[in-house]
Amino acid sequence: MVFREVAVIEIREVLRCWLGGVGLRTAAERAGVDRKTARRYVEAAVAAGLTREGGEAHGYELARHFESPSPLSDVLRLEQAMLYQHLKKLERQGWLSMTVQLQQARPPRRVYHITPAGRAELRRWLAEPVAHTREIRLEFLVKLFFAFTFDAELADRLIREQSSICEQLAASLQAQIAALEAREERDVQSSAGDFERLVLELRRDQTLAAAAWLERVANWKRTPPS
Repeated sequence: MVFREVAVIEIREVLRCWLGGVGLRTAAERAGVDRKTARRYVEAAVAAGLTREGGEAHGYELARHFESPSPLSDVLRLEQAMLYQHLKKLERQGWLSMTVQLQQARPPRRVYHITPAGRAELRRWLAEPVAHTREIRLEFLVKLFFAFTFDAELADRLIREQSSICEQLAASLQAQIAALEAREERDVQSSAGDFERLVLELRRDQTLAAAAWLERVANWKRTPPS
């Protein structure tokens, strides 16, 4: 399991500045990145409708934020057809609204707006850590990206609670390994038992690696950008 480390503090600082009304050039300077990188971070934030103006975009704009070189493309690739399916579902649930925007000499386009209920649901989802280690590579990274966009306290809480869950999972897996070893001492050792132990050890080690990565993220977040 591989976790991207480099851009966490950069994303936080760029989005913090931008949401505070700072221009891209200044935000890039404060975060220590070039303007092109800062622009990609801001464009990726628009993917969830999280803009200073309140949140609206058409489908094509949303789709390109999940394509290279957007930072979110390192986490999640979302094909345009699949994106539109998700948008329709979110609209049915009342979390998005849609208006038709007329264009001269071009087909009308659908513009999606995040609703107050959608923003509340997004915040609720962002505040919940994931339940399984395998979900850190995808769902948690998306949560973390947008938690930085909303506010620092939300991101801090998410990191702390995810770390706690990883510790609990690692302890549970270690207990299962110990129980399996005790059973093997009483019974005849089998290849099935050996394989089960290997799987449990892999899951434990992945969970411990995730916990160590979360600790580094927390440390970076506490460190002001130079």
